[in-house]
Amino acid sequence: MKPPFDIDELTARADRARALLERDNLDALIVTGDFSAGMNYYYLSGHQPRDYQLNYSRPHVMVLPREGEPFLWLYGINEANARMQSWVKDIVAYAPPFNGVDLAHALAERGLDRGRIGAEMGVDQRLFMPLAEWRAMEAATPRAEFVDASKLLWDMRMIKSEAEVAYIRECDRINGEGLANAFGALKAGDSEVDVAREVGLALIRGGANRPPYAQALIVSEAKAKALGHTSRMLGPLPDQLLNPGELLFVDSGVTLAGYWGEFNRMAVVGEPSADQVLRHDHIREIIRRSIEEALKPGETFRRVIEQMVGFYHDLGYTDEKILNYLGPPYMHLCHGIGLASSEPPFVRLDSEDVLLPGMVLSCEAYLPHNGMTYGSEEDVVITETGCEMLSEADPGLYVIPA
Repeated sequence: MKPPFDIDELTARADRARALLERDNLDALIVTGDFSAGMNYYYLSGHQPRDYQLNYSRPHVMVLPREGEPFLWLYGINEANARMQSWVKDIVAYAPPFNGVDLAHALAERGLDRGRIGAEMGVDQRLFMPLAEWRAMEAATPRAEFVDASKLLWDMRMIKSEAEVAYIRECDRINGEGLANAFGALKAGDSEVDVAREVGLALIRGGANRPPYAQALIVSEAKAKALGHTSRMLGPLPDQLLNPGELLFVDSGVTLAGYWGEFNRMAVVGEPSADQVLRHDHIREIIRRSIEEALKPGETFRRVIEQMVGFYHDLGYTDEKILNYLGPPYMHLCHGIGLASSEPPFVRLDSEDVLLPGMVLSCEAYLPHNGMTYGSEEDVVITETGCEMLSEADPGLYVIPA
């Protein structure tokens, strides 16, 4: 079985990480995972502990020193898989339960129990091990200082390689075809639960290799009306039915080799009205212009949002329609995608960060109108001269038979 990434890809990641360790004056980096996830562990080691099933147990650890060889500390049943998938040669297997003091001893045996060690402590990061065992490891390594390495980790992961982009592009193909097939299988009188089932089935049949229904956000106009003409994006799926003339919004995604592709599309039950087509065309135009005119390397996030606001104004919309972009908590126009379906960077008005080649972004915009929110979204990669779309362009409102 061929691993998702070759040795050259994985060692190049380690080289980038070591350069960032030098930049941040860190002596080593410790990253963690378990049977549910562990994006940084997988990113650096190449070892994916488990697929298809979420299981919040059995911590896995990789320690990458600034100088010298890394090592893996992992659940024994996974040792053979790790030796096949990972470039790391020093692999230590443990028998459960996980013990932080034993990990501390492994650090000491390799001279890594001292200095400044970066860990997953900050923005959008978490440690995949019991807190008590982390504290036990810290107590057993008194000469080490464990510090937040979230900036290092995101600076590293935000820039995608060609191999990573290829997986995201294929995910987008599956998601686009799956949504088209799901809309084609729906009919008037179906519920949002039926929508979730058809989307999940279509994505699995299309080649998604993890359960995709965890990433299916569904909003029907029937639900918006039931909630007092409020388009509630999140929450449970009620049994509202799809009625003729009403809109349906679905935001879905799939993963391959741990990498996400995700975006939203909209449909209407029966032939759409002229106003429905107009509003949806407007939001598609805002996305198109954002991609063609605003998303360029070196552009600040603030300037990107300012341009996007101008696109709304050009279509006759006032700031009242887009207040969530203009003030706290500052909605983003783009979020990163990769080993998570939403991850840094977040392109917002309150950020002076800049777009860099290799960033993969999901560009999304919304328009509330008559109690429903119109949305469109595309996945792109920033290039040296602009950006390239990874998803097929939103074709407009799909029609569900009435």
